[in-house]
Amino acid sequence: MPDLKKISGPKKRTIGISPFIISGVLLVLMSIFVFMAMDNIKEHDARVVDKLTAKGTFLIRAFEAGTRTGMMTMKWRAPRVQSLLSETAFLPEVSYLMITTLGGKILAHSDPEKIGTVYAGMPKTDALGDGTAVFHRKIIAESGAKTFEVFKVFTPARRVHGPGSGIRKGRKMGAGNVQGSFRAMEEAPERAKDPELSGSESPGPELPAPELPDLKSSAGDQAANHPSHNSPGTDWFSAHFSRCPDDCLEQGPQIIIAGLDMEGAEFGKKEYINHIVVNGIVLFLIAGSGIVGLFMLQGYRSTRSSLSRVRAFSNNLVETMPAGLIAVDHDFGITSCNREAMAILGEQGKLVLPPVLVEMAGTIRENDQKISREVALSSLSGRTLVLDVVASPIPDDGQGRSGFLFLFRDLTELAALKHEVERSRRLAAVGKLAAGVAHEIRNPLSSIKGFATYFRERYKDVSEDKTTADIMIHEVERLNRAVTQLLEFATPLPVVARQVDVKALVDHSLKLVEKDLADRSIKIEKSFRTDQTVVVTDPDRLNQILLNLYLNAIQAMDKGGTLEVKAIVEGGCLLVEVKDTGSGIARGDMEKIFDPYYTTRARGTGLGLAMVHRNLEAMGGDIRVESQEGKGTTFFINIACGNPGEND
Repeated sequence: MPDLKKISGPKKRTIGISPFIISGVLLVLMSIFVFMAMDNIKEHDARVVDKLTAKGTFLIRAFEAGTRTGMMTMKWRAPRVQSLLSETAFLPEVSYLMITTLGGKILAHSDPEKIGTVYAGMPKTDALGDGTAVFHRKIIAESGAKTFEVFKVFTPARRVHGPGSGIRKGRKMGAGNVQGSFRAMEEAPERAKDPELSGSESPGPELPAPELPDLKSSAGDQAANHPSHNSPGTDWFSAHFSRCPDDCLEQGPQIIIAGLDMEGAEFGKKEYINHIVVNGIVLFLIAGSGIVGLFMLQGYRSTRSSLSRVRAFSNNLVETMPAGLIAVDHDFGITSCNREAMAILGEQGKLVLPPVLVEMAGTIRENDQKISREVALSSLSGRTLVLDVVASPIPDDGQGRSGFLFLFRDLTELAALKHEVERSRRLAAVGKLAAGVAHEIRNPLSSIKGFATYFRERYKDVSEDKTTADIMIHEVERLNRAVTQLLEFATPLPVVARQVDVKALVDHSLKLVEKDLADRSIKIEKSFRTDQTVVVTDPDRLNQILLNLYLNAIQAMDKGGTLEVKAIVEGGCLLVEVKDTGSGIARGDMEKIFDPYYTTRARGTGLGLAMVHRNLEAMGGDIRVESQEGKGTTFFINIACGNPGEND
């Protein structure tokens, strides 16, 4: 079979990715990068703070240790502490070092000119505690310079031993211990001279007093000669000794503040940020390129897969379509066809274009327009075919044509069906004629029934004649019922819709078969699952429908069965369910029960369910049946009805 791809020329296809997808991917990557960068910067800032805090803490504790040593060995006062503070401030990255009161008055400062002034940037001292806790903060000057301050309560008389202090690990020397040691040093000469104070121990050789290393500088000399240090009554450092004047003891805790220059830390932060940005951009470009590449690869594979599926679907669609398809070239040679075309034309080998299709191709060549036509032709099997053919030109990549396409359906069976419809119409006309004849039969039937009734009364004493008359009357009534049903089926009455109470109608219809139900001991179960019982419909037709269904159910049940009737009004529709526990309907009879004159009973006419179906069609309703042999049958009726007040 020729390739179906020859029907049309190749088409250019492009493979791409939606810019929204790329933008979304880049946005997600950018968000991840920004989040990671900010997190790393926060970690870096935290490390810088920890480093500066540790450095400031070490500086303060080293200064306190120096002052404590000087106090215990050489009886230091404020000038010596100021000199040590000035020398300590020369360490790298130390901007200033000061000791203040709680009110902010500067007692000692690395810049002697600020001694005695009030520190404007004094931190809050509410939570400084007993001096063991160290606090820090960041200060930005008006010039933009940043300073990292570490501060705590100045406690030169307290020693805290950390790890590695041997047997004294964990012990603390309070201010009282240091002051007691200092008093002992002051009283040592007295004890050496007085045997009573020396105890049992002999005094050792008198050691020369150690000399303090030369800490003097220009700033140190200036600070040492400051007026606040020369007066004994104003020696702020004396507050840490037992012999401090009363005015020194009333000054309260002193605060030591170490200011560290953050220029190096800020420079390191900028370098770190630049490093993160460069690395992030590189990773962003690599990840973005990789993800976009994956999307492009996936798009390419998806496009190839889609093209393959579309091509397979198109080929399968053409091959399995329920219509014949033939493509021909300019010389009317067949280039492609499907299985249905070969099946319709009856070709087993090489397919030849029928002459009638060649004629249609010539017409298309002249007019260059699509044409549709119903044609008749003979197949190779000799069967006459009726085809509905649609023919159109096949455009090529340019402005011309590459051939012709024929799409046709086999209408042979449809044509036969049309003939069948015509025949049915004729039968319907005959049925109307039969209905007219049946109408004429009713008159003599009435006369026969009247004479039979007369003879039954006249010869009522003769049992044989009376029995004969009863048979005549019974058969006349049966024939009259058949004629009546035939007339109703042939010429149904028009639908007359009016308000009707569904509950009352169902009760009335059951009342009509009450005697039949009692004769067979059949129980009745009825239910109305609705608040609205009044609807607009044709009560006479509905009553006839229900009556036929009741009679059909009664005839299907033996004694002791159950007839169940349910009525529901829902969504403008009346739903009625009639269920019996009879013998049921055989599977093979389910499709025939609504056909006229079809019955499985010896004395049935076969018009009961046919009339039910006919009446429901006239009322715009439908009927459905479910049945199992030996278990019973259920009929479901659905009738469209209007709201009360629409019709009288």
